[in-house]
Amino acid sequence: MCKICINNPGSHSFEFVGVQNGMNLYYTCPAKATMYWDTEGILTHYEELLEQNGDHPWIWLFDGEGFGLMHSMQISTALGIVDLFKKKYGKYLMEIRITHPTTYIKSLYAVIYPFLDEKIDNIIQWGE
Repeated sequence: MCKICINNPGSHSFEFVGVQNGMNLYYTCPAKATMYWDTEGILTHYEELLEQNGDHPWIWLFDGEGFGLMHSMQISTALGIVDLFKKKYGKYLMEIRITHPTTYIKSLYAVIYPFLDEKIDNIIQWGE
């Protein structure tokens, strides 16, 4: 469990929320995180949870509700998450569902797009 979130619940936003069609669901809403700028802590939080997931197929539910300019400026966090997926935890990542995509999410996506591999880009599902 994330030590930062134990002491300050809600610091980061990434949690296991259930199973759907045999795949584990992990949810994030960066706008709800009180420490959205804490790149090192966020990456550690993701890594701890995904390490527990092991080789089980999973889906990332990314909720863009309230995602604004200050969140889109966290490029190092976004690139760190992409790196975690590419090097360690993307093998069993089956889908990325982006709901409530704001202009800022789309702008951040344009910045990180060159760093995505084809597999990750192909599993992104854009919602409304």
